[in-house]
Amino acid sequence: MALGHITITDLTGWQYRAIGVLEDLVKAGLKAERHPLEWTITSNGALRGTVDPHQPGQTDNDRRAIFDEWCRVLNAGEVRESKRLSGGITLRAVFTQPANRGNVQGHIALDVDPPSEDEEG
Repeated sequence: MALGHITITDLTGWQYRAIGVLEDLVKAGLKAERHPLEWTITSNGALRGTVDPHQPGQTDNDRRAIFDEWCRVLNAGEVRESKRLSGGITLRAVFTQPANRGNVQGHIALDVDPPSEDEEG
């Protein structure tokens, strides 16, 4: 059963719905003094949050704590780990947030670099 052609209006509406969810997440994060993520809204209205890999002074443990906190807050699903071609791993967790006229889906991600030669000893 075909549902019909996806229009520009559909895509824009999905993105607009995601903007509302993202606004709520950012406001709640600010109020809770939660470390912000780098957010992207995809063309189909999904949210993608990434732990900033370039925060000065943050260790991998600090970044993992930020990731874990957002997983808890978003009631995200199981954390999945995948190896990166460049080395290291990416952690991802999928979430769904209620919105006006449907849900917004998304995922959060954390890239963990392999230990440097200095860290290995």
